[in-house]
Amino acid sequence: MDVLRAAGADRATALVADADDETNANIVLSAREVSEELRVVSLVEDADAADYHRYAGADRVVSPRRLLGESLGAKATATVADELGDGVEIGEDFQIAELLVHRGSPLVGDTVADSGIGERTGADVLGVWDGGEFETPPRPDRVIDGHTVLLVVGSEAELEALKQLTLSETRRRRRGTVVVAGYGMVGHSAAAELRPTEDVVVVDEGDAPGVDVVGDATDRDTLEAAGVDEARAVVLALDSDTTTVFATLVMKQVAPGAEVIVRANDAESVPKLYRAGADYVLSLSTVSGRLLASHLLDEEVLRPETQVDLVRTEAPELVGLTVAEADVRARTGCTVVAVERDGDLLTTVGPDTRVVAGDTLVVGGTDEAVNRFTELYA
Repeated sequence: MDVLRAAGADRATALVADADDETNANIVLSAREVSEELRVVSLVEDADAADYHRYAGADRVVSPRRLLGESLGAKATATVADELGDGVEIGEDFQIAELLVHRGSPLVGDTVADSGIGERTGADVLGVWDGGEFETPPRPDRVIDGHTVLLVVGSEAELEALKQLTLSETRRRRRGTVVVAGYGMVGHSAAAELRPTEDVVVVDEGDAPGVDVVGDATDRDTLEAAGVDEARAVVLALDSDTTTVFATLVMKQVAPGAEVIVRANDAESVPKLYRAGADYVLSLSTVSGRLLASHLLDEEVLRPETQVDLVRTEAPELVGLTVAEADVRARTGCTVVAVERDGDLLTTVGPDTRVVAGDTLVVGGTDEAVNRFTELYA
């Protein structure tokens, strides 16, 4: 308690408890001794501990590992609606979402300019994730790869059409199993997300309910016993990034036809995992940070794991200017997704769209980009 006072907890807006579950519960209790008004957010590794943290006085209890597993499982599903369900609805039949381009998609190898996504589907590409790096607006000569993630906006029908383009012909037809390697909190959540629509085989070093094959996920015999050579996708939900990198290398040799969807603990491991052959990587540190931001800052995000903010804001410094005149994308990295004006939502925002007094802009971008937008225009 003295430590919290010395850190200024009695004057702080919020406190985040981010140790192990037992320590966090004690931190929450101490925080309540310091201040009843302090907003306390506690992270839990075991979702079953959430009730105890609430009882101790936490205002919010979040489980990044569970969300990470659900997100990895959602990326591995073959059902179009599952991935579109991650989107944020901005207005009636207008939403922003992230779509993973799969290996074998007709989009692979095209540049953003040559892909004809707008002409073929009506959807608009706002940004591109590639190798863990986000680019908005995407360069016209940016080549779309088999692990590119597109940040797109459009109607449900337009996004559905684009989703079909992101799939390979094999993925549309193939209904193989999905192998989940690692059955801790992340793997358990991923398997639970997958089971309603997929045949799931779980691999773990320990024998426990829900585990189908006991063994090392880096061992070829274990992987063959799990049938990875016939699997449509593999979710690596292992605790160690070093082990995960090696498992990814092994997986690309044993099951070259399977999509490899990977959990990382540290954001620094993401580029290395892509180089090892992973098709999609999501880090626990990224999920934790964005999840906390969404709770503490009341930001609206696509999903906490996306690192893309979606904010509604007035921009008095833009009044009277068109989007092109203000050069919003070049100056901030943000995209004006829509404009709320006189109770209507204008979703066709182009370079000639002029901001008028009373407009509320719907703006999408990374944390840094949104901060720059706010500093310049709000």
